Amino acid sequence: MTEQIKLYIINASTLGVTTFTTLEMGMKILLLAVTIGYTVTKWINLNKKDEIDK
Repeated sequence: MTEQIKLYIINASTLGVTTFTTLEMGMKILLLAVTIGYTVTKWINLNKKDEIDK
């Protein structure tokens, strides 16, 4: 019984690490996309403001 519990814990931790690694990569890509989108939006708003001030 104890051996089965140890095996389940090992399998669960391996699955957790693998899932977390995949999730982390997805979150990095999402963060990069949001950062790029924010930067582009900021540039557009700055250009519009400069055109209005002229």
